Amino acid sequence: MRRVNELEIRPAAIVIGCGDVGSAVAHALHRAGCAVVLADHADPPWTRRGMAYTDAWYVGTAELAQVDACFCASVRSIPFVLDRRDMIAATTWSWQGVAAALHPVAIVDARVVKRQAPASLKTDDSASPLTIGLGPGFVAGLHVDIAIETAWGDDLGAVIESGGTKPFEGEPRRVGGAGRERYVYASRAGRFQTNRRIGEHVAAGEEIAMLGGDSIAAPLTGVLRGISARGARIGAAQKIVEVDPRDDASLCFGLGERPRRIATGVLEALARRGVIVGLPRHAAQRESLHG
Repeated sequence: MRRVNELEIRPAAIVIGCGDVGSAVAHALHRAGCAVVLADHADPPWTRRGMAYTDAWYVGTAELAQVDACFCASVRSIPFVLDRRDMIAATTWSWQGVAAALHPVAIVDARVVKRQAPASLKTDDSASPLTIGLGPGFVAGLHVDIAIETAWGDDLGAVIESGGTKPFEGEPRRVGGAGRERYVYASRAGRFQTNRRIGEHVAAGEEIAMLGGDSIAAPLTGVLRGISARGARIGAAQKIVEVDPRDDASLCFGLGERPRRIATGVLEALARRGVIVGLPRHAAQRESLHG
């Protein structure tokens, strides 16, 4: 497995999934000195866009905690963005295609799929990049080289080198006294339409979006912590809206506590395996954090 130090060209890393977790991981890897490519499908449905790079897929650029991401329409444009050394490259190009072009030291699956079996990234090739899986279902040594725990609790962000992560428990952490009732899930597949923005105040029952001709109402009174982007490609049962009843718009932006702790686990995994030598102590973000 390749080892990299600060005297060499920046090591490339690929993060799959541009939600809040994947974006926090990409941010941490960038701050740690990696040339980071964040890969996802076109028109991604991720809702916490104030805490992620998702908007780069819609408007070309996005900023998270003072680090920008720039969308690259082709794999050929990725090196030009990475050569700037101050930006993350965002792309719809397949992670396999990006890996073939850049020969990364690490690939991180940050999609955190909760109800499906995870994809296997691990190969038997000793020269292949370190593979890291985040979330329920990943088994270190089977699907990936290392798994990272993503469930709330004392083990959040733990590095697992043998065995699996905790199974999906099914219920979200309560925020402002509200649990699953603060979310709206798609009743059907379709294109999402909305003019509302992250951080805006909404009232319970107020129409805030449309999906395939169906009206979508706010489930609670509060602020929009999450809402899929206009034009997002939505699958049935996907999360499309999140209302924070604490009604504080500042909590809808920046690096969240859970994504930050998961990202710290990814950095620890890289350091533990010696993939990146001399990892800066400040690589884990110190910006204002939210749950």
